[in-house]
Formats: sequence, C-alpha cells, structure tokens
Amino acid sequence: MNAFSARSETAMGHRRSAFAWRPEADTLIALATLLAFSLCYYAGTAIDSLFLWLGILVFGTFVPLWTVLHRRRETLAGVGITRKLLLASLAISLVLGAGSAYQLVTLANASGADIASHLAANFLVLWEPFFVFGWLYLRWERAFGWLPAIALTGLGFMVQHLGSVPVAAAAGFGVFAILFAIAFAMMRNLAVLWPLFYPVASGIGTLQAGYSMGWGDAGISAIVLVLQLVIFWWIAKRAKSLPAA
Repeated sequence: MNAFSARSETAMGHRRSAFAWRPEADTLIALATLLAFSLCYYAGTAIDSLFLWLGILVFGTFVPLWTVLHRRRETLAGVGITRKLLLASLAISLVLGAGSAYQLVTLANASGADIASHLAANFLVLWEPFFVFGWLYLRWERAFGWLPAIALTGLGFMVQHLGSVPVAAAAGFGVFAILFAIAFAMMRNLAVLWPLFYPVASGIGTLQAGYSMGWGDAGISAIVLVLQLVIFWWIAKRAKSLPAA
C-alpha cells in the first residue's frame, strides 16, 4: 500500500484520488489569494517591501486561516499543521535538508554570501510553505485531485514570482515547488518541509536567483513570523469560541 492510498481519507472529509472534479467556493478563494498575493509580491519588489508584508499577513495568512477555521470549522490539519506522521515528516525533512546543505554552502561561498544570516533569514520564513502548500496545495487537491494539485502548485509558485525575478528563474522556482509538493503530498504535514528542509532549499533558490540575505533581512523575517503567529493565535482562539456547526 503506497503513501497516498494509506491515507486516502483527508482531514477535509474527501477521499483522496489522483484526479477529481469538486471545485467549490474555497477553490475560488484560493485562486483569489494567489492572484492577490502575486500582485503584492511584485509590488513588494518593484515599489516597496511593505506591499509584500501586507500580502503575507492578509492573503497569505489571515484569509487562509479564517477560511479553514471559521468558514469550514476545520482544525489546523486543514492547512497541514498536524501531529499525524510528525516524526516521520521531520525525519524526511532532516534527510532532505542535510542532503541539500552542501549545495547551499557551495553557492554561498561562490557568491560571497554570509551563510549564517542567509540561512537564518530563510529559516524564519514560515509563510511561504504555509501559503503555497498548507493552503493552496490542499485546496487544489480537494478540488482536482493530488496529481493536478502538484502541477498547479508548481505553476502557481512560478506565477507568484513573475516580474520579481527573470522568467527563467521563476520557472526554476516552479520546478522546485513541484518537488516540494510531491514530498508534502505524501505526508500532508508541513513538518516535512519546515523548518528543516525548506529553509535550506529556499536558501539555494534565492542565491541562484541572485539574492543574498543579511541580518537585516533576518530581522524583518522574524518580525513577520511573530505577526503571523499572532494571527494564528487570534483566529484559533476565536474559532474555539464558535458554537458547534
């Protein structure tokens, strides 16, 4: 029995299948957040970084959590935050992260980047795996099945970066996202990506795109992470006070 069939029943109440056709309001909400966030991402690089932070907190955190916890009355498992397969996910993440570490160090040395600050800045980025995989991937999977969801996740990740990086780099990010989506689809736990694997892979991708992050970037990432966790806490607290559906 493979990883997909072993966990055929999703946390969202649907039987998992390679292909499906059950789009719903959440599918449109997910698409809207992707397009809105992509605009914020572009504005954050072309105009002012505040647009990016606004996109992260509103479209990348608040709307997804509000939709899952309030609108659907689901638990955090609906965005990939669960204890199920936690240890296995962490073990896979550790192996993948350790296996990618050499490439990160090599790229950092070749570009003259400070490996410590660059890795720290990427380590503090929870919002991207949460938004791309915990939110978008799981909406695509429920609507279209896990195989189209993997492809749509890669396409969406490429779209997210268009205009902010060269087209070739954006396409490369899309390929990376497909590989991440395969790992996430097998475990359906964000721990398979963050915090042990995704920061290393993201560090590689950003260096390949010509971006080296310093301690100032790490400080900003820390502030955004704290604000994101506050949103998590506030919405989860309000969800607990809702009457049973």
